[in-house]
Amino acid sequence: MKNLLLSASLSALLSFSASADDWPNFQGPDRLGISSETGLNLKWSDNQPPVLWEKELNEGFGGAAIVGDEVFLVDRDIGETDKLLSLSLKDGSENWSFSFDFPGKLSFHGSRGVPLVEDDAVYFISGFGQVFRINRETHKQDWMVPFREKYGVEEGTPKWGWAQSPVVVGDTLIVPAHGEKAGLVGLDKKTGEVKWETEGFGNSHSNPAVLKLQGVKQVVYVAVNNIDGEKVGTTISVSPTDGKVLWKTDLYMNSIPIPFPTKVTEELVFLTGGYDCGSAMVKLKKNDGGPWDVEKVFDMVQGTQVHPPFVIDDHIYFLANENSNHKGEKRATGGLMCMDFDGKILWHTGDDPFMGRGNMILVDGHLIIQDGEVGFLRVVEPSPKGYKEVAFADAFGKKAEVDELIEKQKDKDVIKLRDYKMWSPMALGHGRLIVRGQTMLKCLDLRG
Repeated sequence: MKNLLLSASLSALLSFSASADDWPNFQGPDRLGISSETGLNLKWSDNQPPVLWEKELNEGFGGAAIVGDEVFLVDRDIGETDKLLSLSLKDGSENWSFSFDFPGKLSFHGSRGVPLVEDDAVYFISGFGQVFRINRETHKQDWMVPFREKYGVEEGTPKWGWAQSPVVVGDTLIVPAHGEKAGLVGLDKKTGEVKWETEGFGNSHSNPAVLKLQGVKQVVYVAVNNIDGEKVGTTISVSPTDGKVLWKTDLYMNSIPIPFPTKVTEELVFLTGGYDCGSAMVKLKKNDGGPWDVEKVFDMVQGTQVHPPFVIDDHIYFLANENSNHKGEKRATGGLMCMDFDGKILWHTGDDPFMGRGNMILVDGHLIIQDGEVGFLRVVEPSPKGYKEVAFADAFGKKAEVDELIEKQKDKDVIKLRDYKMWSPMALGHGRLIVRGQTMLKCLDLRG
């Protein structure tokens, strides 16, 4: 598949050395949500994937990273302490932990983001803007930079705190500042010292995306600013080495950006989000010695609120689910959607199945989708011809409850279901799939 080749080329841009079967940061080794593993058990109809272990957590959204025989995760004792956990991939037992006391509560309680794991260190960002480098040998912090205090960010900005996962390119750790005078910041990953800063351009819950466009390695980020009471969108691209702005555009505006920009081709980038702000495809043209040209190819009303799309064989797949179509008859407008690069929608599943604000990963030519409402897992064979589900698992034991709710409302035109907010990203490493509900982490065995 074309995006598997893209995965291989992008891996060369990132700095850490990892086994091909590791999942060392948000969206895997290449940050595209693609696993290189093959031969896994992806047909569960008669043989549900075994649960190797499970671990109770505090309420939250933080996802896992997998390196070797370790699972890394940030948990938060609500109102008190952030805790980086190292767990055994084999049985879920705790190897070690690092704790940082910081009183306070965020709207939508608990941890955010996914740690980034390198040979000698683990990096993570707390919801309150502390950026950490934790030594894997001593299990203590090598450094911590308090971004909220350093850049004078007001409490409540961004709306739900820092939700980003660390991004490392070479020796540079790239973190959004959300400050009035600083937008993106490049830190020396060894020392935590500032290497470069961009001007301020608002705030975001999105992650910086490391993309190679027209042969140029760059960091692309989408944010929103409030200028004289009006919200203005900014998508900005900078050089990861010195923070120099390569291009910037206001052609896409999202009131609360969350999914990161998605590379479609060498010149096309897809921007999407929820909150009735839709999506846009932009086209880039590199100019020698000057800013790049950016033009809008199309925009559309559909968007995905939390997790990024996938580009597979000349088509884009995403869960077109957001707050405004999450209830009642409007659910029929959402579900998993397939479209071409011209914005033509080929099909979508609507409410059958809807799958909420869930997340997806791609493995061995199949999408594994975690339902964002109740945690169901589905294996889907992506095809422009239509939706093809090849396996289903009730990972969190919610099916009986869902069936009962549906039965009680069988005479109603609109059925209401509970949303358990299972929005955390999955991780797949060494044949084990890590999934999270709000307060439960599970490890499923997909080895054949």
